Amino acid sequence: MITTKNALVILVLGSVWGVAEIFAKDLFGSLGIGGTTVWLAAWAIVLLSIGRGLWNMIGSSTLMGLIAAAFKFIGPSPNHCHLLGIATLGLFFDLFASSLGRQPQWWRHALVGVLTAFSARAFFVWYSVSIAQSERWIEGGSQMAFDHIVRGGAMVGVAALLLAPLGFRIGKKVAGMLSESPAHDLLTADHR
Repeated sequence: MITTKNALVILVLGSVWGVAEIFAKDLFGSLGIGGTTVWLAAWAIVLLSIGRGLWNMIGSSTLMGLIAAAFKFIGPSPNHCHLLGIATLGLFFDLFASSLGRQPQWWRHALVGVLTAFSARAFFVWYSVSIAQSERWIEGGSQMAFDHIVRGGAMVGVAALLLAPLGFRIGKKVAGMLSESPAHDLLTADHR
């Protein structure tokens, strides 16, 4: 059921993810930290897991990804590749969480995170080479694709083994706390 709480959770988590997408590259660069896409993907999986733990609804993770991608329009020089990468993370997380993550078992949640990490990166490379025909990805060849999918995916996947189950657990705990509070819900209230 769509409630004000659920809608607000998705909006807030998607916005937190989107803000990170805007500022992380410059922040990490100033601190001398590389691998920004890996860090951001791991952060996204944490937020997606928390969101899904709070509201286990098909489409909610995709919506979070779209909200986060929308923030890239605010940042300097929005890149269509980045928009696709962000939205794809939300979509693949949604697909795997809807099929595997509905049972509250930590290993299923970990698998959702790992499969999301590799699938989103593989789809991004396929799209960039085959559909968008991005010069950068075509010239980078198979080594660039391998680095992005396998090396980057492995780093995000290892992080997801811990972070996805943790995020689902945090989300469930917060959902339990929110359900105990007698807040008035504007979307389901009977307005007479």
